[in-house]
Amino acid sequence: MDAHPFVHQMVMDKVYGCIIGSALGDTIGLYTEFLTKEQSAQVYPDPKFRLIEPATEFHPDSHRLRFGRCAWTDDTDQALLIVLGYLHAHTSTPSTLSVKELSQDFAVRLNIWISQGLLALDRYACGIGALVGGTVQSKNYLDDPVGTATQRWVHSGRYQAPNGSLMRTHPIGVIGVGMSEVETFELSVGIGRTTHVDPRCVVSCCIEVALIRGLIRGEILNEKDVDACIERSYDWVKGQPEIMNPGLDEELTKFEIERHIERKEFERHVYAKTLDDLKLDEHNKIGYVYKCLGSAIVLLRLAMRKTAVLSVASGPPAAETVFENLVVDLIMEGGDADTNGAAAAALLGAYLGYAKLPSHWTLGLAHKEWLIQKTGRLAIASGVAKGFLQPEKDEASDGGVGLRTSKELDHRWALLVADISKKMNDAREKAANTKEKKKGIAGWFAN
Repeated sequence: MDAHPFVHQMVMDKVYGCIIGSALGDTIGLYTEFLTKEQSAQVYPDPKFRLIEPATEFHPDSHRLRFGRCAWTDDTDQALLIVLGYLHAHTSTPSTLSVKELSQDFAVRLNIWISQGLLALDRYACGIGALVGGTVQSKNYLDDPVGTATQRWVHSGRYQAPNGSLMRTHPIGVIGVGMSEVETFELSVGIGRTTHVDPRCVVSCCIEVALIRGLIRGEILNEKDVDACIERSYDWVKGQPEIMNPGLDEELTKFEIERHIERKEFERHVYAKTLDDLKLDEHNKIGYVYKCLGSAIVLLRLAMRKTAVLSVASGPPAAETVFENLVVDLIMEGGDADTNGAAAAALLGAYLGYAKLPSHWTLGLAHKEWLIQKTGRLAIASGVAKGFLQPEKDEASDGGVGLRTSKELDHRWALLVADISKKMNDAREKAANTKEKKKGIAGWFAN
């Protein structure tokens, strides 16, 4: 992008804000993932989170203890598969930068990730969603990823619309900065539909990447611009027969085809006024894609309102609290908090920029130097920044280390199980000791 140096600096700040911000939202969201709003308040009565030492301790359960300290989850891992695939294609095989090739490459990488983890960082694949796991592990998945995903969706009664494609799609908003909006839609659709073909999932991804693209380009400045972007995305999806009717089933009526993105349900989420309106911890519905999309848009709107007020009343320093406060408000709603955090924080980061991310989060984030370096490379590959990129080994599908054998994988999982067991025992002992100390203090005052 040719621009004045100051403008270029702002654009780069937004790119880093999007990618790093999303990873932070994912990481902080893990603290309350799968808890209700009430449980979140009980576990974290003073909801202040730190990733630098002394880092805030997790609520100790087998789910949270599977993940590394101050580290993101599967949501960011899958987003990084898109980043690494794009960088590898850009530097090693530039002829494979088409939507079809990038989508197939993502499917291959996702298939490897499920069994091997994120090899570039030696991370386990924890938190795999039911739809993603079932689809990708299907026998002939790599022969036809979209066909496999469509078949599973049809067998579900054309009902499943989880948030697994939305949580990972934000890098495409960065990639799309130098592309047209429609081209950005097409890439998001191609990669998203390798697992999620429901039109609600598709329109959600299109809205997310279009908002990010517009925020970074400086084209989305206020809520009116947000609304226009939402409606353009919706109209484009509704005009694509293959997206609206996955598999192009000729027996479906117009009503059956269009019911998935009917306006009332759509508007109830994308034009929600508050997080309370979305019921993010609603039983058996926490993973619904519209809940995730709606919460991301609510936070973006709130950020726009807060920064407008703060810039006049308190100046730039006060604006630095906006990202942190909004992300904490979101994750304290409970539900699928890490995924909601990842999607919302990608928008917030693209709007506010990296400089407005809280330093006690960014400085403590695991793998932060690696992630910052890859984000810089993504900016160059996307045409946001100038430079020439050489291939890097860890951007290959095997992470530059080769695929592990079954024996090696079994050994790694055994180590993980043992580590979780030890952490659970340590947590129980710590809780017991704390209880005894409280009893001792109470007895001392009673005498």
